[in-house]
Amino acid sequence: MKVFEKTIGAVNGAMMWVCGIIGIFMAFLVVADIVMRMMKMPIQWAFEMTQWLSATMALLGGGYALLKGSHVKIDLVYKRFPLRIRAIVDIFTSVLFYVLCFVLIWHGSIVAYESFLTKATTGAELNPPTYLVQLLVPIGGLLIGLQGIVILVRNIRIALTGHEEREGN
Repeated sequence: MKVFEKTIGAVNGAMMWVCGIIGIFMAFLVVADIVMRMMKMPIQWAFEMTQWLSATMALLGGGYALLKGSHVKIDLVYKRFPLRIRAIVDIFTSVLFYVLCFVLIWHGSIVAYESFLTKATTGAELNPPTYLVQLLVPIGGLLIGLQGIVILVRNIRIALTGHEEREGN
C-alpha cells in the first residue's frame, strides 16, 4: 500500500507542477491580451483559452488539493471529535465522495467519447474539439478518486488503531 500511496502522491504532485505552469502561461496570456487590447488589437482566442486552462487546472489539481487537505470543509463540530471518531466519520462520508468520483469518471467518459465521435467543436474563435477538455473530467475524477483511496485506507487504519501511522513505520 505504501508504494500505491507514494505513486498516487507523486502523480498528483506532478499535476500540481503542470497546473503551476498552466497558471503562469495563463497569467502571461491575460497580460498580453490586456496590452494588445490597449493597442486595439485584442487576442481573439485569449478568453476561450483562459477558460480551457482554468478548467484544466481545476480538474487536474483536484487530486493534489485532496492530498494536501485543501478542499473546503465545514468542520465546526468535526474538529472537536477525537481522531478515531473523525476517521470513522470520514469513512462513512467517503461513500458520497466515491459516488461523485464515479459520476465524474463514468459520465465524463461518455460525454467525451460522444464528442469525439461527433467531432464536436466549441464553435468559438479557436474552435478546438470539445472532447479535449471533456476528457479531463474523467481524468480529474480518477486522480481525485485514487487519492481518496489513499485517504480511505489511512482512515481505516486510524479507526482500527486510534492513531495515525508515523513516517518510517
